[in-house]
Amino acid sequence: MALERQCSFHRSCETLNVGRGIGYCDLDGDQVVCEGDIQFCEKTDLLRNQLSKQKEKEVGNNEGKEDQKKELSKYQILVVDDEEPMRKLIFKLLSNQGYRCIEANNGIEALNKAIQNKFDAVITDIVMPEMDGINLTKKLLSLYPNLPIMVMTGFSQEHPTESALSAGARDFIGKPFSIDEFILRFNKMMRDHEMLCQIEAEHHERFLHLKGNSRK
Repeated sequence: MALERQCSFHRSCETLNVGRGIGYCDLDGDQVVCEGDIQFCEKTDLLRNQLSKQKEKEVGNNEGKEDQKKELSKYQILVVDDEEPMRKLIFKLLSNQGYRCIEANNGIEALNKAIQNKFDAVITDIVMPEMDGINLTKKLLSLYPNLPIMVMTGFSQEHPTESALSAGARDFIGKPFSIDEFILRFNKMMRDHEMLCQIEAEHHERFLHLKGNSRK
């Protein structure tokens, strides 16, 4: 049986010993015995309607995912780690989510790139040559006070969470971490940042409105 003629509502039934490929139709719950070949379907109109609905749902889901990726693609993320495998992993994870990423292999390079480019968030390791992640965080926030920064390290006892957060980092994650945990926490950091920006914009707009009324 050709693959393109296989009905998606056909359900195989091993208990029916009446022929190879025989099963039942799950199209409307009748469980009528059939071979699953579309060209022999006795419910042509119903089948066409259901297949159309399935297609629309798949298109809608794909469009939703594409819209989400387009929304995230407006964010440019700086990934800083002197270990290339970890840097590449984070780059790939965030790129798959729809973010645009740029890499730096130490704090000095990251600081120079942050001066030359606009970044919406930074993910940095702590232990790096030339400039560690804590000092990088402090310098970045002195230039961009609202920049969300996630700090990560495999030496959590030497560099506790408090040291990263006191430097101004929004979040801290210890290595090794699971992919799901990393994505969940990073996306949460970005949502919190969006909310903060929205609140600040509303306060600014309200201030300008009150200022304008006072002048009148």
